[in-house]
Amino acid sequence: MCPQRSRRLPIIPLVFATVLACDGGHDATTGASVDTAPVIVVDPRPRVVPVGATWTFTVSATGARLAYQWRRDGQAIAGATAANYVFTPRSMAEGGRIDVVVRNGAGSVTSAPVTLRVVSTQGPWQQDLKIAVGVDADRFGTAATFVRQAGVVSLTRRASGQLVAVFQWFPFDDPGAFDLVAASVSTDGGRSWSAPRTLTVTGLPAGYQRPFDPTITVRDDGALRLYFTCGVLPEGPTAATLGFCSATSADGFNYTVEPGYRFNPGRNAVDCAVLRWNGQWHLTAPIGAPQEGAYHAVSADGLTFTRVADIPSTATVNWTGNLVAVGSTLRFYGTPIWYAATTDGVTWSAPRSLGLTGGDPAVVEAEPGRWVLVYTGAPGS
Repeated sequence: MCPQRSRRLPIIPLVFATVLACDGGHDATTGASVDTAPVIVVDPRPRVVPVGATWTFTVSATGARLAYQWRRDGQAIAGATAANYVFTPRSMAEGGRIDVVVRNGAGSVTSAPVTLRVVSTQGPWQQDLKIAVGVDADRFGTAATFVRQAGVVSLTRRASGQLVAVFQWFPFDDPGAFDLVAASVSTDGGRSWSAPRTLTVTGLPAGYQRPFDPTITVRDDGALRLYFTCGVLPEGPTAATLGFCSATSADGFNYTVEPGYRFNPGRNAVDCAVLRWNGQWHLTAPIGAPQEGAYHAVSADGLTFTRVADIPSTATVNWTGNLVAVGSTLRFYGTPIWYAATTDGVTWSAPRSLGLTGGDPAVVEAEPGRWVLVYTGAPGS
């Protein structure tokens, strides 16, 4: 029998590894779920929503077992606990700052707050601007959509041939631009236009309303002059009637206010039309009801206007629109779409309809034999 010998076996260390998944994985030893804190990939977007309309706010986030809580002005919205928040306002008071808190077992994250503005069902945001082209200023072809959700347009042509359109803009996807004055320009005779861009207006007196009802003109030195309705806000410190102010610009987007009123008849006046014609500046504005006609004022420098005889009218037409020179005559294009002409600035012809459905028209001679008409019409293509 052989003698017994001791035998040493090699020592093999035991290694226990724990594996964590980055997105809701499992512990390899226990099988338990492991969360990572959520991360927002796509924030909600701001929105303007009319009363009774429906809009869905959405958020996209990474992570497992996510829970959501939508908030308005920091307060939880009852029942809004999904990645999508379907919103149908019942009143204009339901606007505010919207965000969403996304959480799981590992933490939480809050989206950037966005603006929610609720507006009434009736307003100029329910119409689009239309554009049509004609070989003269009397007849225009089929209209197409120019700018959606916009109105109160004015047109001018600079010496370079650039066309400038200014208008009140109501984009639902940009509450910060909603109901501000915007501009679009064309360098090819109105065949194509730049995307709308809101204007920057500096120097407006404290307490004044933001500019609205814009009218664009060209000064003798080639700079642009914007006329607009202005006045103290309703909650301002003093009572004041609405009148017209002006601002100047070199580039068509950045304007500096010229101090004082251009014209203030002592009664609220809105939506002026202004043009330099035959060496003199002319300003018109609807007095009130259609049959009241229009104010008419003149100026040597475009800054200080003197009221002259009002322009008579009837209940069938409204003097809301724009002035344009056609040959040796001065024309006013008004609402519904019609025009009247004068050769002396005193006596006006009877209104002549253009046979188009819409209002607040603006006309410009883009090129010889090419006239562009923009007006407010029903939404759609």
